[in-house]
Amino acid sequence: MKIIFRSIIPIALLVVLLSIWIPNFIVSTAASADNNAVGSTIGGLETSDLKGEELKELLTNAVNEWYTQNLTVTGGGTSVEVSSSTFQFDIESTVENYENQVHKSWFAFWKETPTVHLPLIVFPSEVVKNEISNVSSWDTDLTYNNIQLNAAYLKTDPVEAVVIDVSILETERISLSVEPMPEGAMGINELVLSLHETVIEPQMAFSMIEKLGDTMNLANREAINFVASNVYNAALNINAEILERHSQNEIPSYLKAGLEAKVDLLASEDLKFANTLSNPVVLKLIMEEGNLKTEVYTSAKETEVDVTVSKDEEIQPRTITRYSSHLAIGQTEQVQEGAKGLRVSVYRTAFDEQKLVSHDYYPPVDRIIMKSPKQPEVKTPSENYQVDLDGDGFPDADTTNGNGLTTPVSGSQNNGSNASNNSANGDDQEENLSPGSYYDKGGNLITPK
Repeated sequence: MKIIFRSIIPIALLVVLLSIWIPNFIVSTAASADNNAVGSTIGGLETSDLKGEELKELLTNAVNEWYTQNLTVTGGGTSVEVSSSTFQFDIESTVENYENQVHKSWFAFWKETPTVHLPLIVFPSEVVKNEISNVSSWDTDLTYNNIQLNAAYLKTDPVEAVVIDVSILETERISLSVEPMPEGAMGINELVLSLHETVIEPQMAFSMIEKLGDTMNLANREAINFVASNVYNAALNINAEILERHSQNEIPSYLKAGLEAKVDLLASEDLKFANTLSNPVVLKLIMEEGNLKTEVYTSAKETEVDVTVSKDEEIQPRTITRYSSHLAIGQTEQVQEGAKGLRVSVYRTAFDEQKLVSHDYYPPVDRIIMKSPKQPEVKTPSENYQVDLDGDGFPDADTTNGNGLTTPVSGSQNNGSNASNNSANGDDQEENLSPGSYYDKGGNLITPK
C-alpha cells in the first residue's frame, strides 16, 4: 500500500500542474491563432494586426477615399467615365470571410498563421453595366468584370475595356480620301498608328488632342495639320457635327481650300466632331507609298453626303519693292513669288438639305522684288544736236537760232536730269511712280498688280 500511495502522489501532482498549464496554453494559442498573418491584405490594404471593428473602420475609410475619384474605362478609341459612387461594398461579409481564413484552431498550434489576400466584396451594379453596354464595340460582360475587379481592389487606374472584333462594323465605307504626304512632314506614321481603327459611338464626340495624347510630341506641325485635315475632311463626308475646327489660313498642297484643318496643343486649338449617325463608325488610316489613305466605315449607310467648295473671290497679290546696295547698277531680283488669295465657302448636302459649314479666307502672298538703289545714267541730247524733222538729210532751218544752235522743236528742252540715286544704305529714291503705287512705313514700294 505504501508503494501504491507513493506512486499516486507524483501522478496527482502532474495532473494538477497540467490542469493549470493546459488552459493557459489553450488561451495563448487561440490568441496567437487569431492574430492576422504578416503581409495579409484586403482589397490591396495591409491588415497588419487589426481585427474586428478596427479592420472594418480601416476598410470603410479606404472606400470613402476611393469614392472621391471616378473610374475611366477605355478601349477601341472610346472612353467612358463611370462614377465610383455607383459601387457598393459588403465590408461586413468581407471581414468575416477574412477572419475565417486566417483563424486556426488551438490544437493546430504547430501550424503557421496563413497569409491571405482577399478582394473586397462588391455588390453588382446594373447602372455601370448599362453605361458600358452603350458602347457597341465593347464586350459588355467581360468589360464589366474588369471594372468590378478594379473596384474590388480599390484601383484608380484606367480600366481596359474588352474590344470586340471591329470588322463586324465595317460593312459600308462612307468616306475615302487618298492624299500625298507634304514635304517636311515628320512623325506621320506615329499619328496614323494612334488613330487607326478608332471607333466613334453614336452621339459621342471625337477629340484629336485627347485621342493622340503624348503621341503629338512625336510629330511636327506639318504632319499634325496634314493628318488633322484628312480627318476633318472625313468628318464632313460622314455628316458629323463639327464642334471645333481651325483653319490653317493658307492653301495647302493637299485637299481643297476650305477642307483643311489645324491642331495646336499649345494654343489649345483642337479638332472635335460628334458622330450624328445611329450606328458607330470606324476611322481607318493607312500610309501607302507616301500617301495617306483615310477611310470611314459603318455597319449601315444612312444617307448620301455631298461636300462642295465655292470660290467666292480671288484676291490679287501686291508687289513690294525693296532696295539693296549689294546688287549691281540696274539689277533686279525676285525674292518671293506672289500668289492669289481666296475667299471660299464650304457647303454640305445631306438628307436633301444643304447647309453652310464654313467661310474661309486665305490672304494673298505678296510678290517681293529687290532692286539696286543705283540706276544707270540716261544721256540727254547734246546742245549742238540738230533736228531733221522733214527727213531730207539736212537740219531744219527753223530749228536753229542765230548762233547756229539747235532749239527744241516743241515743249521744253530735256535737261537730262535723273531722279537722284539712293545711297548704298537703301534710302528712299525719287522716281516716277505708276498709278496706285506708294511707299509703306518700312520704305517698301508697293505696286498693285
